[in-house]
Amino acid sequence: MKETNNSLIESVGSGKIQYQGKWYEESLIIGIDKIIYPWKHPSVADLEVSDFESAFEGNTEVILLGTGKKQVFPDAHLVTKILKRGVGIEVMDSKSACRTFNLLVSEYRRPLAMLMLE
Repeated sequence: MKETNNSLIESVGSGKIQYQGKWYEESLIIGIDKIIYPWKHPSVADLEVSDFESAFEGNTEVILLGTGKKQVFPDAHLVTKILKRGVGIEVMDSKSACRTFNLLVSEYRRPLAMLMLE
């Protein structure tokens, strides 16, 4: 039997996320075995492949890009470059990205949530 992990996002509020008992009020990256806080990122329109390097370093299955209160898609060429690196990417609002992260973690999958907070 697999162990239950404690990598679930516990709560999402307006402009903040609770993870492992701590509240975060700036954009962050949450993986199964890492957290990058704060995550300094450009606007969605200005994201580049280099902004996703943390996803390529481990064995991430899928990137969950949470773009704040609204779903904003990055440039299609950027998404293609990420997919060519062998990692899936899903774009959604940050609240949905948190829910999806928890679902995938509970299935013992390896998502990486890149969450933009406003």
